[in-house]
Amino acid sequence: MRNSSGRAAERKERAPPFEPPALAFRLQAAAAHRVASRYDQAIPLYLEIERRNPDAIDAPYFLVLIDLARDRPAEALPRARRLVRRAPKVPNVWDALAYTLEQLGQWPEAVKAHERLQALDPDRAPTRLAVALETLGRIDEATGIYRRLTSNEATRPAGLIGLARLAPGALTAEEREALGRAAADGAVPARIAAAYALGAALEAAGAFDTAFAAFAAGADLKRRTLVGELDSPERAPIGPQVREANPVDVASEQAAAVRFLKSVFTSDFIGANEGRGHHIAAPIFVVGMPRSGSTLIEQILSSHAQVQGLGESAALANVLHGQYPDDLFAPNPPNHFRELAERYFKAQHARGWVSAPRFVDKTLGNYMSVGMIHLMFPKAVILHSVRDPVETCLGCFRQAFQTGNEQTYDLHDIGRAYVRYREVMDHWAGVLPGRVIEVGHEALVTAPTEHIRWLVTEACGLPWDPACLRFYETKRAVRTASVAQVRQPISTAALGRWRAYEKHLAPLFDALGPYAPEPRP
Repeated sequence: MRNSSGRAAERKERAPPFEPPALAFRLQAAAAHRVASRYDQAIPLYLEIERRNPDAIDAPYFLVLIDLARDRPAEALPRARRLVRRAPKVPNVWDALAYTLEQLGQWPEAVKAHERLQALDPDRAPTRLAVALETLGRIDEATGIYRRLTSNEATRPAGLIGLARLAPGALTAEEREALGRAAADGAVPARIAAAYALGAALEAAGAFDTAFAAFAAGADLKRRTLVGELDSPERAPIGPQVREANPVDVASEQAAAVRFLKSVFTSDFIGANEGRGHHIAAPIFVVGMPRSGSTLIEQILSSHAQVQGLGESAALANVLHGQYPDDLFAPNPPNHFRELAERYFKAQHARGWVSAPRFVDKTLGNYMSVGMIHLMFPKAVILHSVRDPVETCLGCFRQAFQTGNEQTYDLHDIGRAYVRYREVMDHWAGVLPGRVIEVGHEALVTAPTEHIRWLVTEACGLPWDPACLRFYETKRAVRTASVAQVRQPISTAALGRWRAYEKHLAPLFDALGPYAPEPRP
């Protein structure tokens, strides 16, 4: 005999489909919650619609978007796959699947989804297909898409921006002029992108003063949006809505975070908690500043037969969210750090770690978490990517980042951020002597054979693999501003590049303090 809860469940399973007016009303109510980011209220409504009206694709589609907005692509993927099987001719569902696969690092499948999307709707975001091809190293195909975009007046700026990222020296004087016009007129996000592309093209042409003016114009526009002086209402149609912060607030929060970790991660605290982490030595963490040569390190190591490159992710940050300060001030349970490590491994498996015993996590901001990394993974390798301070900071200033890095759009801001970063690394050197291994970019590019072998065998403890010397031949996904460079043999052409901009860099030198170069006689 069924109990009352069993009978209620059976009645619920047999609930009839919503009639069209009721269905429309519930979809509207769910949409109101979703648009307002009230996902906990929207999800039950969509789930009920999905259960009672399985032929309506709106509910599962928006459930996928909610998972993506909450940065849960692994949860979105099964539903997204079912959705494209049910509605194979609907462009939106292929768009959602492509984005989901991108976030999980499944780039070959993402390209196929983008290609299906393009077949259904040729005007739908062709640059996203080009970026996916870039990521896989299919540079010629990506270049072809950008070239086709330049043939249409409406899409020409987007095509030129893409070309400038891949081969800035290939742009003609007329194309640089077109970028200049795009940087001066139109929506703020497009102007920012065009200004940085113009800077790259002018730099490649040897016009350093005008290149710096273009970079500075793009940085000024970007910073003014961050501090609220300019409105830049660009909302991503898929995925988390990233809210970039005011750089002044970011600097203050970073300074407070530095004070906090120095007060908590003392030698005594670390000694009292050592030995409680995970024994697996799988992770190779690469930390440091952007534009410090970290992508080259990852590409070299990912060319090894036993190493998989996973790029950058929020995996560690998500695992550590909410774990301190409370858990650090209170006595930690015996398995605390091991459980955090297991959650991190689970997150990396969801992102595609399956093919190698070791993997590279190149999330540079993890330099703030070196203490936690050590306690969670006592056998993990922690590499510190280090480049000349001025070259590093200038590289940041020349780059329009997709998200975050709010302090990189002003030379003085960058210099102060660099000093704080080095303060953190000095702290780790004091409380964890020898734990973090410095990898100098200049040494790597000037004596690659010697230093690549050292990096692989001594720094990471791997058996030697000659493929690491031919890293530029490795066919793997690279999602970074250095996507084109790491597909080529090592070059020393960029060493000392900052000298060409020296007369513009006084604010940076002032902020760098002890890390500024000595004045030339």
